[in-house]
Amino acid sequence: MNGDQTDSSSFEDRAVALFSEWKTRYRALKKHAGPPQVFLAPPRGAGRAVPGPGGAQETPPAETELPPSDEPRARAKRVPRIWEIPEKLICPVIGTCLTISEVRKLARKHGAIPANASDFDGHVAVISLCKSRTPLAQDVQRVLDRKHVLWVGRFEKAKTPEDARDAWRAALERGEAAGALWGVVTSRVATSELWQEVYEDIHMFQHQIGAGARADLSRLRALEAEVAELKGQAKRARERADSELAARAMRIRFLEERVAELEANARDTENLQQRLDELASGQRVALLERALAAAEGEIADLTRKAARIEALEARLEDSRARQEDLYKALAQVEAERDALERLLGVSGECGTCGLKADCLDFGGRRLLCVGGRANLQAQYRALVERVGGVLAYHDGGREEAMARLPELLGQADAIICPVDCVSHAAYYQLKRYCKQADKPCVLLRSSGLGSFAEGLRRLAEGRTDIGPADRDDKTTSESEPVPSD
Repeated sequence: MNGDQTDSSSFEDRAVALFSEWKTRYRALKKHAGPPQVFLAPPRGAGRAVPGPGGAQETPPAETELPPSDEPRARAKRVPRIWEIPEKLICPVIGTCLTISEVRKLARKHGAIPANASDFDGHVAVISLCKSRTPLAQDVQRVLDRKHVLWVGRFEKAKTPEDARDAWRAALERGEAAGALWGVVTSRVATSELWQEVYEDIHMFQHQIGAGARADLSRLRALEAEVAELKGQAKRARERADSELAARAMRIRFLEERVAELEANARDTENLQQRLDELASGQRVALLERALAAAEGEIADLTRKAARIEALEARLEDSRARQEDLYKALAQVEAERDALERLLGVSGECGTCGLKADCLDFGGRRLLCVGGRANLQAQYRALVERVGGVLAYHDGGREEAMARLPELLGQADAIICPVDCVSHAAYYQLKRYCKQADKPCVLLRSSGLGSFAEGLRRLAEGRTDIGPADRDDKTTSESEPVPSD
């Protein structure tokens, strides 16, 4: 937050010249006024020796501030240096009025920190060496005076501590704390009370800056994510634009070739027109006109036939697609019919089902039918009992409560679900359960008896849509059906 810093070289030259002029004027005032009187106000502890009038060493009182009536007069003749301001102000001055790079540069220059020291180590080292008059403290003084020369000049105009306080508060409200902090702490009219107020203000201001920095960091992360998304969109847009440009370039080349061809045809047409004009015989022209009319009629007829052929070809493709769909539906119906016929024809000595055991026998396994037609419930149960199974039925959430479904799923050994008559909630619930419990499940495309019989056969053969994952002979249907309503 360096409000006084500018990149203009001419502005810096004028600022340096103005600072030199103030320095010369200060030296002239110092020469006429005699030896300065300096009153130091250390922030903590008492009994520290400081130079008094006449150069003698004196021990100031335990309090860190001068009497209000004498302090402005005593400080009016001298600008305090950084090692003369309260120690508690040195930390915010170094941290606010100088950048991290400037602090590291000064610390490295005077050998205060090693090359691999952290920013915090450099900050602490510079603060420690600025508490007394050291070469590093003098260098810091020069850097701050040069960097914030304009603010030093502004606070030089303050006649009373109230003027300096008002200027400081105004700069703080504008967010120009860096230069204003150095100007107010080195003001001739600064008092211990003003230093304390400045310390409290900059302390709270730094807390606000920290909170604002965290908010800015969150916004920065959001903006970085948005920038990344925008870059991705821009990249995709650029790729689409490149593709479109390539297609347009190909189209332009094609059109150029076509234009060249048409221009050649136009030249041939002009030559033919000249030849026609040269024909003086009206009979030949009439013959050519009749031939041309016949050719135009033939062309129009061929155009109509071509359009009709294209329409017939499109209809033929549609018919072939419908025929293939009908073949698939017919094969499904025949399979369901055969399964139902075989199931209805099962007897004690059945040998036509093709299974290893030569018959469908569920051996008392408990099957659960979720969905299907409620009016076929009795037929479903008869078919299951015919092959030695026990059927439990749930209408898939149409009229029965969904709360019963988990209990029935847990009691069943296998599940059959006609997806054309089941709710979405029941369908997805049994699907999740079968996958988690590794329980076999067959999904039927329709709720007819033939489809149900085919489902029993698939379940007996192990051709399940959802089943145990550890069975090597497990197969699934080509496309898993989903509920239609």
